[in-house]
Amino acid sequence: MTDDINGFITHGIKRISVSNVNKFREAPDAWACQYLGGHRFPTGWAAVQGQAVESGVELGLFGGGGIDDCVKESIDQLKSASMVLNNRPEELEKRIPIVTRMTETALENLMPLGAPEKPSEGKRQHSVGIDVRFREGPGGTVPLLGFLDFYYPQHNLVVDLKTTSKSPSKWSLGHGIQAAVYQKAIESMTGKKPAVKFAYALTRKKDPYVELELTDEDAADFLKQFKQTVIQMEALLSMTDDSQKIISVLPHNPDTFYWNNAEEIRKTFYGS
Repeated sequence: MTDDINGFITHGIKRISVSNVNKFREAPDAWACQYLGGHRFPTGWAAVQGQAVESGVELGLFGGGGIDDCVKESIDQLKSASMVLNNRPEELEKRIPIVTRMTETALENLMPLGAPEKPSEGKRQHSVGIDVRFREGPGGTVPLLGFLDFYYPQHNLVVDLKTTSKSPSKWSLGHGIQAAVYQKAIESMTGKKPAVKFAYALTRKKDPYVELELTDEDAADFLKQFKQTVIQMEALLSMTDDSQKIISVLPHNPDTFYWNNAEEIRKTFYGS
């Protein structure tokens, strides 16, 4: 392999994201079937619920909508995005109150910050990019693209909204890496290191809101782990230009949530 060619280029991977690097680490079989095998994994109820809440919160923070209008937007999005999902009547009955509560909780806690900077026309989120170096030489970097939920330049602050049932007491590896990479990307673009907070709107009724703020020590550790994963990813991709061979040698773990409702993809690559 010449200096200007790397494993990403060999397999037609033009850029990476924090989410697909995390997926490589957490479920390499699912990552390979998606990014080397070309199969898009189905969206489940948890993702649809989170996206619905984000839609309502965006209306309130970017558009100045009232909380009632924002809740309606979240519920409408939940209904429209779930048309093909299983057990829809039962799930909607269960999730509409949760989406309502999460949207209200997020807005009540984020509105005091004032209005975040609006993304460019036609975009839902701010995009950020950075080149990730995994080795020396002209072919030793891969572009990364990410998207910010809410950017407050007046506070030099990035806030990412998460919807979950579990209350975090500390950074998970995946979320910590996301926070650290986004902080690094903003710093490279603006020359200023922003504070990064993850805001967790929880399903529980008592204490339904938790914030985690990234420290410099945490950021350095998470960036180190992120870079190591990218190095390992490129090393695997450099071993062969045969994508199917890479898929075949990675262990398959159907118990990870990535494989929920992905039975047809599993059969395609791993048989019945």
